[in-house]
Amino acid sequence: MNWTVPDATPDPSSHAPLPPAPRTRSLAFGLPPAGRRWPGGLRAALAFGVPALLAVAFGHQEQALIFSLGAFAVIYGEGRAYRVRWRVVFFAGVALLASAALGVLIGGTVYRAWPFGSSAPALIEVVALAAVALVGTYVVSAARLGPPGSFFFVLVCSVATIMAGSELSTAVILGCTAIGVISAMAVSMSGALVDRHGPERDAVATAARAIDSYVALRRAGGPSAAARHGAATAVSAAWTTVYDAGLPEREPDSGPVRTLYTAHLRLAGIADTDPTDGPDRELDTPTRQIPLARPNFRYRVRRSLTFDSHAAGTTLRVVVACLVAGGLSVAAGFDRPDWAVIAAVLILHQGPDRIRGTVRGLHRFAGTAAGLVLFAGLYALEPSSAALILLLMALQFLIELFIARNYGLAVIFITPLAMLIGGASHPDAAIGPMIRDRFVETLIGVVVALAVLWSVDRRAHRRDLRWTETRTLEMTLALVSALRGAAPTEPSVMALRRDVQFELIGAGMSAADAVHNERAWMRLRWARHVEITRLGYDLLARCWAVSPGGRLADPDGWEARLRRITRDA
Repeated sequence: MNWTVPDATPDPSSHAPLPPAPRTRSLAFGLPPAGRRWPGGLRAALAFGVPALLAVAFGHQEQALIFSLGAFAVIYGEGRAYRVRWRVVFFAGVALLASAALGVLIGGTVYRAWPFGSSAPALIEVVALAAVALVGTYVVSAARLGPPGSFFFVLVCSVATIMAGSELSTAVILGCTAIGVISAMAVSMSGALVDRHGPERDAVATAARAIDSYVALRRAGGPSAAARHGAATAVSAAWTTVYDAGLPEREPDSGPVRTLYTAHLRLAGIADTDPTDGPDRELDTPTRQIPLARPNFRYRVRRSLTFDSHAAGTTLRVVVACLVAGGLSVAAGFDRPDWAVIAAVLILHQGPDRIRGTVRGLHRFAGTAAGLVLFAGLYALEPSSAALILLLMALQFLIELFIARNYGLAVIFITPLAMLIGGASHPDAAIGPMIRDRFVETLIGVVVALAVLWSVDRRAHRRDLRWTETRTLEMTLALVSALRGAAPTEPSVMALRRDVQFELIGAGMSAADAVHNERAWMRLRWARHVEITRLGYDLLARCWAVSPGGRLADPDGWEARLRRITRDA
């Protein structure tokens, strides 16, 4: 089977200036497209609303809001193939249940048993929340699980702590949380009744669009390093979704597999920058080379067990900010140090990008202020029972609608949602002090998070970039060595090709952080970075072009170029 690929012209990105920094104004006020968000918002609302409304109908109003602690698990399944979605939601639900159990232990045991007037229980709560943030942030970052990250685990732990401090029993809190998880699993799978292959097709379509953008940019002669990284990332994500659906094994000739395979060949052809190849080079591939799925969860988590990794740097900042923000809140005498901790986690848990982190902090502050006004208006309406449940469902829907487009807008709805759920165990609390404390503690969390972002481990992005580039070079050299004596389609070589692709994506992510954090330093390294990724992608492209049973041409030349970059470091 012959596949015709686009003209492979030399990549101008190797001589291009740094990619432009994101415009702060666009980040702060923009509403970029984010695809169809309403189905996910509807699922998030129903996962909580269905069991909560049933509880109200049977006269259990006090327990209705607790279901939300487990229902948050539905968010972690969005975009995943239905074949694995229930499992993803289940494990997220188990983590939420564990967070709730820790909160119950603190609120029901520590706070009640400690001598009255001591600040020790509040400090223990801060440490516990920091521990939850540590584990959640590291795992999410190392495994590249993406949104919504570790925030909900910290939120659930804090809310469970407050609930356990009231008259609610441990059995009720954990039991309702577990029911919420079950509801999340059921609701998350409901879309399979309508279109069981929808997530795969959506992921493949996203990858095809990213490749089209990259091809168009290359043909126009523009700098395309960022576009190539985006296309490769989208293709990798699409293959992950296709594998999650089990299609390569069960339905290798299905539409999503064929479409993605063809798209990947286009990317392989356009990425090959050897000027000796003529236009419209044909890749002779009678035996299909379906890429392997991404490295497994254990590999990804263990890979980042080094101080230089993105996961380690992000986790360090999150833990420091949690402890400092929570400690200041306790020292100032506030009753809810968890609000300061949550604000810090929300700003820092996605990584060390200072531009986006600063905008996120401003979003958090402004969104909280507006959200408190909304909360005051909703509180004045005195919603109860079914009306309160419907209100919270609407807030959850709006959060999912805007969270991927403008975080500041989403926070306007997150704030009253969290306060209504967290305040359910204290319905008679005075609203004035509650709003004042929430505002001040959020301010503490934002200020501390931004201070940590700009001052703690200021050169972490340098170490991370060097580390990811070194790993990319090592894996690429290992692939060259393997290709000396084996065909590109041998299982061991296919595994190395997968690992090289994984490291290339990591190097692109690290470079993006470095560009945003320290442009002057990155300008000195940009040409080297582009050369590392160019050789990696070109080698992967060559693997597609090798005839079945053949060997890589000129492995000595490939190795020499890679080792020259290593010596020039």
